Amino acid sequence: MNGYKIFEQHVKSVIEKYKEFSFKIEDGIPCIFGSLNLTDELGTIEDTYQIEIKAEENYPYSFPLVFETGSRIPKNFDWHIFEQTGNCCIASPPEEIIICNSGLTLLSFIDNQVKNYFYSQIFRNQNGYFLKERSHGNKGWIEFFEETFMTDNIFNIEFGLNQIIEGKKIDRVSICFCGSGKKYRKCHKKSSDILSKLSLDQVKFFLYTLRETNEYRLAKRNLMR
Repeated sequence: MNGYKIFEQHVKSVIEKYKEFSFKIEDGIPCIFGSLNLTDELGTIEDTYQIEIKAEENYPYSFPLVFETGSRIPKNFDWHIFEQTGNCCIASPPEEIIICNSGLTLLSFIDNQVKNYFYSQIFRNQNGYFLKERSHGNKGWIEFFEETFMTDNIFNIEFGLNQIIEGKKIDRVSICFCGSGKKYRKCHKKSSDILSKLSLDQVKFFLYTLRETNEYRLAKRNLMR
């Protein structure tokens, strides 16, 4: 079954929860569109965005495309909008791969990734900056790896990815490879568990991308001095 058909099957549960959304097929592509109400902790509507979500052929193993259609968000990278295509930058590529690894549902995508994206837009409008903003391009990949492995040591990240690729099992009670002195189960086991759910090719792609970044090349040069 192709991604468009699966998307259409997922629409019903979305419209049952989000009454302001409607469904349409535009140029053969299924879409939902309407008002996304964002509420505070008391359930009061804090802000509303007009959005459109379009299916992708690889759905549910990749995000559908999300567009802010009310012209409230500037269409540039600084606001996490792709300038050429106009769709929202919902997450970094490795985060999308992990989230979609087992297939996502449209409802969970809206409840989590889409709403979080627009809550971040509210925060920026109120404070002038994004909370926990991810950088663009390869630097965003580095930040993801640093967050996942809980370290800014790029060679520890490289080692951790290699451990997964080589299929080496680290004893839960051994000292963690990162040099923290903690036992592995209390340090980087969780990070490895997250990435171990991916295919070998995906982890190899992560490692390749890491090694292609300017940050890695600079660290390598500094190490060789």
